[in-house]
Amino acid sequence: MIRVYGSRISYYTGKLEAYLRYRQIDYQLLSMVEYADEIIAGAGALQAPVVQLEDGRWVSDTTPILAWFEAQREGPSIYPHDPAIRFISLLLEDHADEWLWRPAMHYRWSFTQDRQHASGVLADELMSGLHGPRFAKRFVMTRRQYNGFVKGDGVSKTTRGHVEATAMRAYELLEAILEERPFLLGDRPSIVDFGFMASMFRHFGQDPTPAELMRQRAPRVFAWVARMWEPPAEKGGQLIADVDEPLSDLLREACQTHLVQLTENARAHTAGKPRFGQDIQGCCYEDLPVSRYRVWCLEQLRRHWQDLDAGAQARVRGHLVEPEASVLWEEEPFTNSGYDPEGLAPFNRAINVFQHPLSRFMDATSRLVRRRRTHHQ
Repeated sequence: MIRVYGSRISYYTGKLEAYLRYRQIDYQLLSMVEYADEIIAGAGALQAPVVQLEDGRWVSDTTPILAWFEAQREGPSIYPHDPAIRFISLLLEDHADEWLWRPAMHYRWSFTQDRQHASGVLADELMSGLHGPRFAKRFVMTRRQYNGFVKGDGVSKTTRGHVEATAMRAYELLEAILEERPFLLGDRPSIVDFGFMASMFRHFGQDPTPAELMRQRAPRVFAWVARMWEPPAEKGGQLIADVDEPLSDLLREACQTHLVQLTENARAHTAGKPRFGQDIQGCCYEDLPVSRYRVWCLEQLRRHWQDLDAGAQARVRGHLVEPEASVLWEEEPFTNSGYDPEGLAPFNRAINVFQHPLSRFMDATSRLVRRRRTHHQ
């Protein structure tokens, strides 16, 4: 049985768990804080989730983890066979992974009922080994999460409306696709489904405020979340052979939002800046943290583009008509991320998406828990 170190309300842990359940891979979900020394030594960073395989090897980052698992098995894959549709699916997975993070964290930590729920779960998971009242632990957790992942990630009075509209737009776009078929690319789950499960399951589908909005505005999405958590045993069925109108609308959204974010982040990284600004659909975001990991995400998409033959590239460009998509094929020079230069992912040394105080907080919490245990021993 593999060991998954994460959280039962974690964005990416939920994505990985949905895949493991789909593939009927037995796993054990364990606390990150309790095993912090082993995780840092084996995987390189405290991030949710990391996985220890049955043979003792460590893997991190759900995108390469899922790709590696799929490469080990025979039969229908979660990745489309058609090269052009496969590329489009990888772009949409990255969009779901990285762009919807901000509204997911905003809904969790900006609304009273939501942060009361999440702070309680995380205080119990991450700080149960520390002295002090539970309300104080929840207060510390809420303050750190809000300051880091909401206020610290560009959510302000100016941008809040667009952040919330981003989530509702995702509901609308997925609802339109699911009106046509049971899963996002066809009759069975694909990598696009697992990408969107990260936010739609553990955040939008569970946190009280966005979950109620989902039930009201996107009931098919709500039902799809349950379907993805317990998919039918029959894994047959076809994936789409071409992009239809609902999927085209989702691609347009990915170009106008996520690809702009990847571009501006890479430009700031190239200029050596720790923070940057971006204009997304007429909304100006300021003082965003530069992410070396997201530079790598853009590098990976560009590499996948280069792997396509001329015919597949022409098909993809026919669907990515927004000007923002040109970053995928134009040779704008960006400084290399320096992440995973040997191409070992998911077996490389992990880094956090942001070099954020929460990572240092988890490290400090882990040290305090271990000291307390040592003292009692």
